Amino acid sequence: MRKLLGVLLVAFGLASAQFSVGHLKPSLAAVGGTQGFGVELSWHCLLFQPPVGEIRPALDLAYTVGGQLNGAFLFRYLYPVAEGLRAGVGLGVALPGFDFANLGLYFRADAEYDLAQFLNAPAFVGADLGLAGGTLAAQFKVGYRF
Repeated sequence: MRKLLGVLLVAFGLASAQFSVGHLKPSLAAVGGTQGFGVELSWHCLLFQPPVGEIRPALDLAYTVGGQLNGAFLFRYLYPVAEGLRAGVGLGVALPGFDFANLGLYFRADAEYDLAQFLNAPAFVGADLGLAGGTLAAQFKVGYRF
């Protein structure tokens, strides 16, 4: 009986969610944190929209002032907390220095605040905290969405 109830709950959850693939949206941000200071180029699109929040795959490429190139691919769940503020978690893989020997699991919690209402431009400010291959990864970012 419990298995049947579990299957029905999963089926109901999937049926009530809206599946859509939005257009790929890039963003460019100045970042600073545990990996150093630099710029981050990110692409994401809306993949799945449950009744509350959204699930977005994201590809992040970062270049630090020290000359290191880092990459990450993850699936993010973003939840609207307040007007313009979203918080979420992500799970994926990180590729520090684009060295495939260092490929590791990437888990992060993040928050973003949309500055469009104040600046009349698609700008944002955000912060990430997570584990990239067993190493603490934290950063603060200020960016622009295209």
